[in-house]
Amino acid sequence: MKTFRRIHTTLFIIGLVATLILVSGCQATATTQPTTPPEGAQATTTPQPTTPLKKPQELTIGLGRNLYYGPKKWYFLHGSLAVWEPLVILDNDMIAQPVLATSWEMNEDGTVWTFHLREGVKFHDGTPFNADAVILNVPKLQEEYMTTLPNLDSLEKVDDYTVRFIMKEPTPNLPQLIAYFSSAMISPQALGEDGRPTAPIGTGPFKFVEYIEDDSIILERNDDYWGGPAKLERVIFKYIPDATTRLAALQTGEIDAIADVGSLQPEQASIVEQNPDLVLLQQGVATTHYLTFNCGKPPFDDVRLRQAVSMVIDRQGLVDNTLYGFGEPGVSVITPRAKQWVRTDVAPRYDPQAAKALAEEVLDGERVEAKLILHSGLLGRWPYENISQILQAAAAELGIDIKIETLEGGAWNEALKAGDYNLTMMPYTLMTGDPDFFMGRWVWSEGDLNQRRSYGYANERADELVIAAISEMDQAVRKEYYDELQAIVAEEVPFTPLYHEVTIYATRKNVKDLRLDVQFKPSLDKAYIE
Repeated sequence: MKTFRRIHTTLFIIGLVATLILVSGCQATATTQPTTPPEGAQATTTPQPTTPLKKPQELTIGLGRNLYYGPKKWYFLHGSLAVWEPLVILDNDMIAQPVLATSWEMNEDGTVWTFHLREGVKFHDGTPFNADAVILNVPKLQEEYMTTLPNLDSLEKVDDYTVRFIMKEPTPNLPQLIAYFSSAMISPQALGEDGRPTAPIGTGPFKFVEYIEDDSIILERNDDYWGGPAKLERVIFKYIPDATTRLAALQTGEIDAIADVGSLQPEQASIVEQNPDLVLLQQGVATTHYLTFNCGKPPFDDVRLRQAVSMVIDRQGLVDNTLYGFGEPGVSVITPRAKQWVRTDVAPRYDPQAAKALAEEVLDGERVEAKLILHSGLLGRWPYENISQILQAAAAELGIDIKIETLEGGAWNEALKAGDYNLTMMPYTLMTGDPDFFMGRWVWSEGDLNQRRSYGYANERADELVIAAISEMDQAVRKEYYDELQAIVAEEVPFTPLYHEVTIYATRKNVKDLRLDVQFKPSLDKAYIE
């Protein structure tokens, strides 16, 4: 996938001068980043069309999931809504780029990272964005979102626009670890008596207006946005859980776009392509779809049966037939979007004969049962039901009789926690672009998801590698650690990649410049209605 960036000469020169000043006055190991945001970040200026826009600039996007979380989440809304902004975001090559932080550098041993903040930015309530906001938000996000900074010792305010992250151990990849959700900035004045945000008041190009329960989220343009006002005046995210109904709404013009990961089904692509009023688009994203095993109970406590099931899956066939070509066969547990980390020479192979031989070695002619549980909320977004039926037929040839059960989301989570399953399927997005976001949660024996979802996987060497890689400052050595981890997982198969997501999405013909990035964030600041 190619990353397209708008580069403005004036801003580039300003950013270059600022960078030279910073480097000349700093003895730290410099890793100062460019000040031009990537595709997917909010641009510092938003070029307007050459002629005035005549159509009402209101865009309605249909989604297969509800992006409103409310007060149960610190940031209230998904990042796709462009209401709040992070310090750092990843570009389409999964490299950290500046948003509310303009540059950063670390000391020689990677235990202190200094971030320089964008000046002149205000939250939607008029509160200035500064170091105090960072010191408020980051620790709360570590508590409530995901612990991406387990070695964080403290945050230190150097001045109003400079913050130091003091780490307990060397942290070579801190900008990646605080990308996107992990550094979502909410106004300090939005906090209620309980110390939690009462509304999603951010710094983004759009302001939150209203949430209509289980129906829609309404946003309006932030005319005072630090990067210049967007072209769209109003954006509505409409929750339409049924895939057929979503597409019908696009066809009739009830909505203007279907733009989110998993919101347009592969089999619907041809319908869009045949409609002259619609445009089909696609984007490789950082999401991988996995088949996971409960390694802590029979029959998949035997690695040979896990290997057999993996080898009986025709991943290329899944992509070609079930996904209609919109996907990539699983090659590693690390997404190929993280090009600098993925190892492709350990890709699972399709070998039904070898699979049968392994199964026979274990079962000796007997048959075993296995329960595969599916999350009902995922079935309207991805073809897990079809894939599970294909797997069921293939496993039967091995002597494994799979019973498929579909559970509501809460029951699915409870079943995983209790270990009441043998197999399941799920998506996972490498949100930080760093392998530890997967290895530290899935592979490490004490990892959050390993324990919470009862994977039951433990490997002493894998544990050593996960811990060592977190603080290894030599990037080549880190790569060796993660290469070995990918080989271990490929051999022991506690989980296996089915396919890597290529998201398809669609707009009506009059919608211009609406694109998704590698983290499926729509370019609301650039889009407009023609």
